Amino acid sequence: MAQRPLVALTLIALVPRLVAAFFSGGYFAMDDHFLVIEPAASWVDAPAYSTWLPWNQGADPQPRGHSFFYVGLHYLLFVMMKAIGMGDPKNMMVVVRLLHALWSLVVVRTGYRIALRLSDERIAWNTGLLLALLCFMPFLSVRNLVETACIPFLMLGAWRLVRDPAGPSAKDALVAGIWIGLAVNVRFQTLFFAVGPGLALLLAKHWREAVAYGLGTALPLLIIQSGVDLYIWGRPFAELGEYVAYNMVNTTTYFVHPWYNHLLVLAAIFLPFVGLAVMFGFFRRWRPLLLWLPVALFIAFHSWFPNKQERFILPIVPLYLVLGWTAWEQWRTTSAWWKRHERLWKGQMVFFWVVNTVLLTVLSVSYSKRSRVEAMYALRDQRPLKGLLIEDSAEGEAPLPPLFYLGQWDLVQVPWTDPAADLAAELERHGEKVPDVVLFIGLERLEERIARATRAMGPLHVVSVARPGLLDRVVHGLNPVNRNETIIIMRKDTAG
Repeated sequence: MAQRPLVALTLIALVPRLVAAFFSGGYFAMDDHFLVIEPAASWVDAPAYSTWLPWNQGADPQPRGHSFFYVGLHYLLFVMMKAIGMGDPKNMMVVVRLLHALWSLVVVRTGYRIALRLSDERIAWNTGLLLALLCFMPFLSVRNLVETACIPFLMLGAWRLVRDPAGPSAKDALVAGIWIGLAVNVRFQTLFFAVGPGLALLLAKHWREAVAYGLGTALPLLIIQSGVDLYIWGRPFAELGEYVAYNMVNTTTYFVHPWYNHLLVLAAIFLPFVGLAVMFGFFRRWRPLLLWLPVALFIAFHSWFPNKQERFILPIVPLYLVLGWTAWEQWRTTSAWWKRHERLWKGQMVFFWVVNTVLLTVLSVSYSKRSRVEAMYALRDQRPLKGLLIEDSAEGEAPLPPLFYLGQWDLVQVPWTDPAADLAAELERHGEKVPDVVLFIGLERLEERIARATRAMGPLHVVSVARPGLLDRVVHGLNPVNRNETIIIMRKDTAG
């Protein structure tokens, strides 16, 4: 296999990911901060803060349905950084994003290799470029989303399954299973992907390889998931069992969309026409079944399950792209109609790369959830604080403050969303721990809200104003459900 294209693609992919690592701060969704960074950092600085662990829960501790594998890796990383004196949260997150940027290069390299196995050098090169430079790839690659952190494991497993044109040996199947089993440790729902290769091997009557694959998949789950849960909870798979139980009870609690929602996402995520071309190719060619079936099963399960959030489909996006794009290009280059309309396709690709490059440039330097991060970081010099009053009576949904950027965990948090309730009485309940800082979320009716807080707390002064970033404003413009808040940070006067 020629190494020059692989090296070139790696370097091309590295550039926007390095830019994103240094300039794309913040967090994308609640989960990539509060289910990864916040618990891991608190275990280092304030072990009693997180309620995930049984010894912090009280008399009747229960699992919360979280995998400790990915979070635990961040805990170990934070321990090492603190040991060498790196304690500034922004600098720590640059290191985290750099490591994720390097980890994500595996997706580009294995994607190119799989595409080369399925097609020719030209198609494989173009597939690699798409994986390297798709506008959302670098931005999401440096986030702490389990949906993206698990992708390199899936791609390594997929490559191992098809690297031998004659089919996987028992050893290949075993190693592929181990890689995919590690992905399940990061993101439990990839278990539906993991079923696919084993089923394909069984359908082909490759019994030995199927057994080896099943063993390989089980090993990381038995060693990591079972081992960690035995240590923490005294029984195997406690967290996985709770995760399944919680999701079965809450199938319609969050976002319920029609069954075809994820298909719409897959059609749109690659921008106009390219997304449709990839989808056409994916559903037109079911080969190799070892890779097609796990992707199809993953899509099918998420299409059936009522709770549909767009990011849930991310784990299979790169492999879906490789399978769909290679199939589309092989069909297009042999189609008599497309041979007569070659200029039409070239024009479409020019349009795609122009739009994609603009979006890539913007997203790679986008600071997501900027105001929430900057509000906490601005209070670092104000420590120690007694507590935070999170005043969001304008919209009634007080956001969680990312305390990792504040660096103080032992403080009261009082979300306040009811403008008609007695704020003074609520604050009195906290005694000596009464909040001394107010975060006013949004600018709506600000004077009225400040006056109400002043009556309850005494005189306040402005510490800082944290404004949303460009990405936050754009996302809010596209869908007002996404918050786009300016945060006014005020503190109680000492004399008050």
